[in-house]
Amino acid sequence: MKEIERKRSAESFKLHVQRSLRQMRQSKGMSQAQLAKKMISNVDQSTISNWESGKSEMTMTQLLDVLFIFGVDLDSYFSFLRRD
Repeated sequence: MKEIERKRSAESFKLHVQRSLRQMRQSKGMSQAQLAKKMISNVDQSTISNWESGKSEMTMTQLLDVLFIFGVDLDSYFSFLRRD
């Protein structure tokens, strides 16, 4: 994959994470503060807000924790990245 394609894919993934985080949280009726309290890492409401707005990025461990909290199947979550 060429550099420009990798960059586009990375940005696309970042947007996907931002949108899906907000959607998952809201679909469960959970506030940002409630999600922050469930996280295994020490984060607060403003951190969740920054992730959702794209002001900051979560670590891979934090992303996996969020997906586990919401019971997301990892294979299906990452499937859009696959190329045939």
